[in-house]
Amino acid sequence: MFNSSLKCALLATAAGLALSACGGSTTSSPGQTGGVIINPPTSGGGSGSGNTEINLVGAAGCDTGTTQETITTGNTDVIACTITGTVTENLTLSADNGYALEGAVFIGEDGGRNATLTIPAGTQIFGKAGEDYLVVSRGSRLNARGSVTEPVIMTSIQDIAGTVDPVNDRGQWGGLIINGSAPINDCIDGTAIGGSATCEKSGEGSSGLFGGANPSDNSGTLQYLQVKYAGNLINDEDELNGIAFQGVGSGTTCDHIQIHNNADDGVEFFGGSVVCDYVVLTGIGDDSLDWTDGWVGGAQYVLVKQGPGAGDRGIEGDNRSSNNSLTPTSDPLISNFTFLGGDSGDSGIVVRAGTEGRIINGVIVGFQDAGVDVDEESTLNNLSSGELSFASLFLDNNDNIESGDDTPAFDTETAIAGSPNVVQGNNSLADEFFPGAAEQAVTATDPMLAGFENAGYIGAFSATETKDSNWAQGWTFGLFESPTECPAGTLSTGDVVGGKQICSLTGTITANVRLNNNFVYQLEGAVFIGEDLGGDTANPIAGRSSAILTIDAGTTVFAATGTDYLVISRGSQIRSNGTRTAPINMTSRDEVFGTADTANDRGKWGGLIINGRAPINDCIDGTATGGAVGCEKSGEGSSGLFGGGASDDNSGNLFYTRVSFAGNLINDEDELNGIAFQGVGSATQVDYVQVHNNVDDGVEFFGGTVNVKHLVLTGIGDDSLDWTDGWAGKVQYVIVDQADGAGDRAIEGDNRSSNNGLTPRSNPIISNVTFVGGDSGDTGIVLRAGTNAALYNGIVTGFQDAGFDIDDAATAVEATAGRIQLNSMMIVGNVANLETDGDAGDAAQATVLAAGSNNVTVGSTTIADETYVPGAPEQAVTATNVNAVDPFFDAVTYIGAVEDANDTWYQGWTLLVDQ
Repeated sequence: MFNSSLKCALLATAAGLALSACGGSTTSSPGQTGGVIINPPTSGGGSGSGNTEINLVGAAGCDTGTTQETITTGNTDVIACTITGTVTENLTLSADNGYALEGAVFIGEDGGRNATLTIPAGTQIFGKAGEDYLVVSRGSRLNARGSVTEPVIMTSIQDIAGTVDPVNDRGQWGGLIINGSAPINDCIDGTAIGGSATCEKSGEGSSGLFGGANPSDNSGTLQYLQVKYAGNLINDEDELNGIAFQGVGSGTTCDHIQIHNNADDGVEFFGGSVVCDYVVLTGIGDDSLDWTDGWVGGAQYVLVKQGPGAGDRGIEGDNRSSNNSLTPTSDPLISNFTFLGGDSGDSGIVVRAGTEGRIINGVIVGFQDAGVDVDEESTLNNLSSGELSFASLFLDNNDNIESGDDTPAFDTETAIAGSPNVVQGNNSLADEFFPGAAEQAVTATDPMLAGFENAGYIGAFSATETKDSNWAQGWTFGLFESPTECPAGTLSTGDVVGGKQICSLTGTITANVRLNNNFVYQLEGAVFIGEDLGGDTANPIAGRSSAILTIDAGTTVFAATGTDYLVISRGSQIRSNGTRTAPINMTSRDEVFGTADTANDRGKWGGLIINGRAPINDCIDGTATGGAVGCEKSGEGSSGLFGGGASDDNSGNLFYTRVSFAGNLINDEDELNGIAFQGVGSATQVDYVQVHNNVDDGVEFFGGTVNVKHLVLTGIGDDSLDWTDGWAGKVQYVIVDQADGAGDRAIEGDNRSSNNGLTPRSNPIISNVTFVGGDSGDTGIVLRAGTNAALYNGIVTGFQDAGFDIDDAATAVEATAGRIQLNSMMIVGNVANLETDGDAGDAAQATVLAAGSNNVTVGSTTIADETYVPGAPEQAVTATNVNAVDPFFDAVTYIGAVEDANDTWYQGWTLLVDQ
């Protein structure tokens, strides 16, 4: 088959033009037809018109029933086989030809002669204008059987000529309409009974009648089919969809179909019972997947990606707007879908007009209006009764569940949020489409219906699929091509490392940026994501812009100097979506270029700073109240203000993210941590994070309420885990492994050194830690400056000063009052297991240990440097069920960060951890 990228190159050469629709990868389509001859215009030959000629007719000529025609569009003459009128004899097209539709082309006659149109793999059919479309009449069939490498393509003449804008062009021709004899509920004869043979309806665009009494009706086969740039708007009430399934029955085969840039809906099901699997809907101008008139079919594995400035709903599901109670009632099953919103005022799912149905195993992210919206009393009644249900959804949208249409007796938001396995949070999609840690954590629901697979995961793709290997690869348009230009918001440096271009980020970024792993990214100076919106989530500072930085799995971000660092401003977010096999790597230039001393390098760049709007206790305004909106503070390294009144503030997520060789020492009082969580709120998700060889602290929590799981801190130059300013978060599973010749404390926990009694008081809960000291004069755990804390299920060993130390009289008071707790803590193998420096903390330490349960400070341990698997001494310590303390924590029956040799959560994605 002829390659369209070659066609574009030849067209540009022949015409002497730089065709905007050609070039790059966004316009290449598989399945281009063969036999294409491009003749440059000459004075004595070619097309005779001075135009570029594209010949889509093979050596055997046009098929019987079609006519060869030369069609002029712009400066291009297209020679093709034209199909027109009503086809009443079986017609098999040839993959050697390209075909033009002229007007409304009907396959078969409704109530008359039936016909079958067969379209082989690789065939290309196009409409010349908006009035050109293809209709399959009741009783006739369309067999469009493409393949993974050679899909059938239905498109516009502009696409054939190479002049289409693949992002913005829509409605250049009509589309595909299939009429069947399956039941519908909206009868043009008001006396007919819905679902009966006499209940029929006239389709949009004068496409004929549809509907009947045969739910298993067969209208043919659609496999590996693209429909692009269609959806002509005939008038305000009559618009053509990419594919309209009108009363189509379950005997019809429908899988692997893509609709791209349709002006109206992508696919719409008007009644019937057809089921479509593996559906891709991209750049749709209105609703991507629409149903009405009593559709009782379904769809599994559906990807919706909205385009810029276009698109309404991912799903618009109706029974019948004119009469919500018509039967048969729309009742489809939609399973395993991923819906990605755009920048218009759109919604993920809107169900209304009395529809029923099951909507399960979905990922809905990025919609600007709502993720899920249930409209009208009849539909709410169905939700209340269970006839309409949702399960196993991951929602990350501007408003996840619309509640504006609730009836007084029914709370939609509570009903959907409380449905089985519905999770709201920050998405972690890798390479835009594929499930990350957040999505994989959602329990899937078994469809329990014949013809539907129990996939065992939510979303359109499984965790084992990648952009290079997935069910949509090869036959779709514009999804997985590798870009050649740096992403918007970054600039090419002109340099290459490891075969990848280097793109730079600099200054303040006020629009969303997505960093994909086709490039390597350099921070130049202090890079701010968004402008500071202030500490009041309800009243952000006017005139300022927030932004989201998304980093795809496997991406590397580096910096060259200590003054290069990344700051997430209040009101903005970072979405660092690494995976175990492809973590995000934030590191030094030396590591990227292979010149790093991985054992000793520190302070080679700044680090990562996240500013949030959660409560803190150290206010730069001495009249402000700690924990209030007005209590804010300036971060280290001129990183901006943080703090506010929203304990559930959301600064994004860090999944499988590694920060190495950072922590510039600006001065004796101003040092950058590997990751500084400054007033970060509890809606921020942090799971599987490592900081390696930071010159100052590994992670430091300056107030806030953020929680963390699976934290690895190795080779830290100062304190590994540090807190102050009223941090009240939770952490489970922490490995600290100090390097020889570096490191101070595994934990240094403060309330506020300048005023130990400030509120809200630091009060974290930490469980399942393994702290291994080095050869410097270091301490395992130091609690001071009035902090509270609760520590559970820990192993502290190998520290050259002490294992556990309470400092300051104010902290001793808190400890004696029971506001410092230790349970199931094994503090052995240190030079001094408990600090005895003669201050009030000595007695307080004894009090805390005695008040707790299962604490061990004598004996031996098998834990040593880079060996975290517990042996018999550790296994003998009785663990505390921390899940009973707080549901954030996993229920565990062991102490330490690692359960046994089979517990390998810290392996494979970390740096310098024993494998």
